[in-house]
Amino acid sequence: MLATAPDENYTIHPEEILKDYDRWYAYTYDKVPLSQDFIGLDADSNRIDKRTFLHQLITEDVIAFRIRLVQGMPVYKLYKPGRHLDNIRSTAAQLASIEMKNFQMEGALLPEFRFTDLNGQSYTNEAVKGKLLVLKCWFIHCVACVQEFPDCNALVDAYKDRKDVLFVSLAIDKKKELEAFLKTRALRYAVIPETGPFMVDKLHINSYPTHILIGPDGKILKVVSSIDQLKPFLKRAAGRLPGH
Repeated sequence: MLATAPDENYTIHPEEILKDYDRWYAYTYDKVPLSQDFIGLDADSNRIDKRTFLHQLITEDVIAFRIRLVQGMPVYKLYKPGRHLDNIRSTAAQLASIEMKNFQMEGALLPEFRFTDLNGQSYTNEAVKGKLLVLKCWFIHCVACVQEFPDCNALVDAYKDRKDVLFVSLAIDKKKELEAFLKTRALRYAVIPETGPFMVDKLHINSYPTHILIGPDGKILKVVSSIDQLKPFLKRAAGRLPGH
């Protein structure tokens, strides 16, 4: 019998957290990642689905807090602050807008592609069918994209014995620029150059890095903004593949 995580209740002081933008942002980044699975409650404590929760964060004067953990699932509740919080509200709405866009991509088929990486290896929809495909969207001058290289490499190493998990990165930059750049900063993903049009026109990516997890049927399972956010979803999906 599998043990379940014990339920927890969190004591929060919204007005204390909201006194300072940096304090709120650090709390939100650590405790209320919108990319994760969660139980959502509105400001009146009514349960709402994720789409409604995000919509209210975008359009209403509310802030999200994590109030408890139920069988391993975090519970986020919307809170109406007692005063105007322009900077915090605008950032909260922006974060929710990014997650809403990512959330709406889930379940869609990955657009048709034909890529060739820096080593001459080809990738097509048909060639990756039956495997998990991890895509990283990035470019050389994106500081956050490059900062997470070590974590990306560690993830590749963790799945190095899995032939059914592929790690591919889509880069805006040209081949020669990437080859020179990657001599000083290793990235163990396959690197596809000059894929800006595909990312923008086909995937509608407008923030970097973006990570996309594609299932063996070619459908998008998850879209997130950092490699850390992707890890639990990749672990879950990899465990569901035949033979695992």
